[in-house]
Amino acid sequence: MTTAIASKAIETPQEKLAAILDSHQPKSLLTISLNPVPVADHWCQDHDCELIHIQEQNPFQALEQVRRVDLAVIADQLEYMSQRDGESLIGLLRNLHTDSLVAVYQPHLAPEKLRWPHNGFLALGCREEGHFAQEGRELDIYSYDLDDYNFRRNWNNPRFWANPQNWGKYWW
Repeated sequence: MTTAIASKAIETPQEKLAAILDSHQPKSLLTISLNPVPVADHWCQDHDCELIHIQEQNPFQALEQVRRVDLAVIADQLEYMSQRDGESLIGLLRNLHTDSLVAVYQPHLAPEKLRWPHNGFLALGCREEGHFAQEGRELDIYSYDLDDYNFRRNWNNPRFWANPQNWGKYWW
């Protein structure tokens, strides 16, 4: 009797980012990175997507000129910002520029005093999409999507309401 063991192919950060782009299918994409993001460039070329790229140490002034986009990708940026500035950047993007964003973070590139704790992204409503470690390097991918960052609760429906006939009629 032989048993076949299914082996999962090792997913790279580039493949993960491409999968996220495929799942969102953005028509406009904003990248904030000190270096080019080749996956985003290729994806936009192949899918007729408008690409806006901000490549500045302090991206806040450049963001004033950017309109609303379908998806934002922050890569190779947060490592060189304080956590407070990084939180401000993510908050600004979520509140004014997009409903969905992806943060690619390499903790060991950041100086010790600028390094984010693991729960720093989770506290902003992000989900961990993947952790990649290879040859002493680490990379984490987090995502935020307004449509699903807050899960639906089983108890929040008319069945558990004191007066089910009034469900959805009144707002206090």
